[in-house]
Amino acid sequence: MYDLAVSFAGAQRPLVERYVRACEALGPVVFYDRNVTTRVWGHNFIYEFRKVYGGRARYVVPFISSEYLAGSYPMDEFNAAVARSIERPDDPYLLPILVGDVEVPEELISSAVAYLEAGGYTVEELAEITADRVRGATRVDGGVENAQPASVGLPQVRLPKIAPLGFSPYRTLEVTLTRVGARFTDAASQLEPFGYLCRVRVTETAVDVRVERSGEQICGLRVWLDDTFGEDRIAMNFAWPRATGNAFNGWATAEWDNEAGEGRLRYVDFALVGNKQHDLLSADGFFDLLWQKIVDHIEQVGGRSA
Repeated sequence: MYDLAVSFAGAQRPLVERYVRACEALGPVVFYDRNVTTRVWGHNFIYEFRKVYGGRARYVVPFISSEYLAGSYPMDEFNAAVARSIERPDDPYLLPILVGDVEVPEELISSAVAYLEAGGYTVEELAEITADRVRGATRVDGGVENAQPASVGLPQVRLPKIAPLGFSPYRTLEVTLTRVGARFTDAASQLEPFGYLCRVRVTETAVDVRVERSGEQICGLRVWLDDTFGEDRIAMNFAWPRATGNAFNGWATAEWDNEAGEGRLRYVDFALVGNKQHDLLSADGFFDLLWQKIVDHIEQVGGRSA
């Protein structure tokens, strides 16, 4: 599940990519085609994208331009989003942004629907507005759920520091896994200058990472949704030269963080003395720990081979 999915024509890619990165820096999890290139490899991307625009995102942000209206792929995405929006008449699903001098046909978007004009805001301002909207719904900050109610137009009052009724530990784990998969996909190429190839495979329930050097696997990491002991958690298996089977050497459960006001992860690493529990982690913090395991192992292997 994504916080938002962007839909655009190729001519607007430079603008949209800046917008996506600005949004990600503020926390929302964004569906953007270049973030999922390896994930859809070999799949019919039209069908895969329809699933996202048709309901696997909280909001769809179409960057509507003359090129957008003339493009078959953007309009296919838009139609999938419109079908979903019909099911949410009281909760806007489409958040349109107009680009350039474009007139949107009434049959596509009613003239009564509010929109933003890209030319009237900086990319950073658009990202801030979007992040505020996401937070006002059910915020996903770094991939972890926060069910704080919207407070736009209401006086600021002290709220109880307890888990709200809408908090779902499983949802927190699910969105975290999506975020971790996206972060590994983005970071994989950064190992190439050091002679390592990082292959990442992401599914709805697991992230598999394989690190190779000169065609030989040197370590593997697998994280997946697990309920082996009757409790929802993310299990982790890091091993060398490869991670196999369903064995695990660490796991993370979700709980409400009163101080942060959001759901976070309680991570236990069996490889550490006393099965050390880390402080409550955001999804990005969890990714950082997993990535560090790979980097530490590469440094050890590199040191022995030097």
